[in-house]
Amino acid sequence: MQKNPPENSALINVCIIPPEQVGNQCVALAQLLKAGTMSALDGKTRFPHMTVCMVRVDKDSVASIIEAVDQALKSQKSFLCKHVGCYQSPGRYFEISYGKSPEFMVLHELLLETLKGYRLNPGNPYQESYFGPYDNEQQDNARETGYDLAHGRYRPHVTLLRWQEGQVPASPPELPKLDLSFQLSTICVYLADENGAVYEELARFSIS
Repeated sequence: MQKNPPENSALINVCIIPPEQVGNQCVALAQLLKAGTMSALDGKTRFPHMTVCMVRVDKDSVASIIEAVDQALKSQKSFLCKHVGCYQSPGRYFEISYGKSPEFMVLHELLLETLKGYRLNPGNPYQESYFGPYDNEQQDNARETGYDLAHGRYRPHVTLLRWQEGQVPASPPELPKLDLSFQLSTICVYLADENGAVYEELARFSIS
């Protein structure tokens, strides 16, 4: 695995954006729990999104990637993103979890297939900071697709926050009883930082 990001590269995140009401509820939860965190949703610089796939590419290929995603989503239909609970994941993240439905996995695999031809250094990818604990299956996924949490390791979620080292609770915090399910309506292509957090919208697609 490469130890330094390739020059002239960009990390592309193709993600689902929840509707405003659900997004606002996610931000409120993150702000409620933000003590002891290094980052938390605030609705401004950090906002709710659900990564479908993420891959490091050459900056010069970004326009072609947007066109490829547009074509791939032409026949995409809306489906229910069902809230199923929360998860305290490796890497000190706390997430809102969504069901891994057949429709979700079809979308995930579609976008993996669309983007993997654009990834940099197939077979020897850069080990991204957001990978966290990095096991053999994740390494295999990264070599194949450019995304470590691909295929069976894919986990639909909205990250609320990331705790500082030494600040992770012994057990996940209790959350108010909320239904954060929503119907898929928006998919975006974003630039992401080294931790996988999105920061610049490149394209937005409506799904109906």
